[in-house]
Amino acid sequence: MDNRNGGSQDGPIRISHWGLLAGRGGVEVLVMGLYSHMDRSKVQFDFLAEHDAPRMAFEDDIERMGGRVFRIMYSRHDSPTKAGTCVRDFLREHPEIRGIHVHTNFPYVEPLKQAAQVGLPLRILHSHNAGVQNDDHGNMLHQLIRKVRDTQIRHDIGRYPTHYFACSSLAAQYMFPGRPYTWIRNGIETDRFAYDEQTRERVRRELGLDDDTTAIGFCGRLRPQKNPVFLIDVFQRYLSLNPKSVLLIVGDGELRDDVEARVAKYGIADHVRFLGGERNDVNELYQAMDAFVLPSIFEGFGIVYLEAQCAGLPCLASADVVPKDVKVTDLLEFVSLQQDPDRWAHALDDRIHAAGPRRDRSAELRDAGFELADVAHRLQDFYLSHTGKETSKISKERNAR
Repeated sequence: MDNRNGGSQDGPIRISHWGLLAGRGGVEVLVMGLYSHMDRSKVQFDFLAEHDAPRMAFEDDIERMGGRVFRIMYSRHDSPTKAGTCVRDFLREHPEIRGIHVHTNFPYVEPLKQAAQVGLPLRILHSHNAGVQNDDHGNMLHQLIRKVRDTQIRHDIGRYPTHYFACSSLAAQYMFPGRPYTWIRNGIETDRFAYDEQTRERVRRELGLDDDTTAIGFCGRLRPQKNPVFLIDVFQRYLSLNPKSVLLIVGDGELRDDVEARVAKYGIADHVRFLGGERNDVNELYQAMDAFVLPSIFEGFGIVYLEAQCAGLPCLASADVVPKDVKVTDLLEFVSLQQDPDRWAHALDDRIHAAGPRRDRSAELRDAGFELADVAHRLQDFYLSHTGKETSKISKERNAR
């Protein structure tokens, strides 16, 4: 029996998601959080991964909640033929799939193009970033190839999605400028991140932090976008203002060696803690911190700014390149990347002293619409209202094409 109607007695509608990596990055955490708050008797998620992808960090959770992971994707480098047909062939074999939701940090639409070829009624392009790191500088051939490719992708972006989602106006302007879109807030579970004094005391004991030590926090991948080497420059200046301080770095990535080299250059290794990535206790680590700094060179949104504010932390973010929507409380201040590290350090010191007594800010985030459960319910309603009822015709079209 056909089960692709809007959550009927035959079962939930199934939405395939593409764009999640194997680790626990911001997009992965967000999508899994949304999934966990869905009414899965009405909406189920499946996930498309590369044909040779390792097991996902959240794969046990996906299976427990009734989702499936299909390793069917091919890049054009691996197989030009399969890259152009893998999603189309998959959808023909799985008529229970009622929509595809593509999460991307860069302009990409190939899964939606193939979904359109088989008549899938719901095809969402979701922009999660406002820029991309470009390593083609000085290589004219690569720049020309990228320009030609981007021109075609921009054309396809205007043709194949049925709906556009973005985490901010900056992310929308980057991915599909001028097109109408739906703002999908990067929600968090506010209760998990709300400030808790007992948790703070316990985690600081575990980290060996004295009561009078000021802990500056950073959460993010150690990659160029997050600007972690500049962060070390800032902290080295701040250390001169407050010698009784420590930097807690939560995350890992390709710039780890560069960051460690900068720490060694300044001779501040005793004041910098690398706590690693792929952690499931980040909400508790925020409690141990006294302030939060993320000097990104671009951001689609930056969910960690919400988490830090929810935990009552004074925050610094990059002006102009981080969406203003992240400022939900008076705890966050924007500083231009045109300012030198010394100015950032003084701004951090000023923000800490101006913040006042630490307190729970979760209600402010909920009032602003960033409670994850509320975001999930709105997304669920969208899926159900846009998948349609006329399924038999679509099934015939898929098998005929």
